[in-house]
Amino acid sequence: EERRRREEREERREADRLEREERERIRNEVAEAAERRREHDIKESRELREVQQRSDAAREASLAMDREENRRRYEERLAMERAEARERHEQLMLMLSKQNKD
Repeated sequence: EERRRREEREERREADRLEREERERIRNEVAEAAERRREHDIKESRELREVQQRSDAAREASLAMDREENRRRYEERLAMERAEARERHEQLMLMLSKQNKD
């Protein structure tokens, strides 16, 4: 009887030990999976941030080019308007000088 109880206790201890080991194995697997997910999320976030930074830089470069083009056009238009004003002034001066001669 004592021997049977001892064997049952040993069997329960062994079953408990196996159950604890299984729970620990599962807990470790879950923790490892969570760590892999976390690392994946960090990597994905970093990649998205880099893509966004490249996109922002490209947009900023495009805006800078647009501003430069607009400035160039403005300068060209201003130079043309000055030349036209100078020409009108010269024509007016010629006309006035002709009127004064008559």
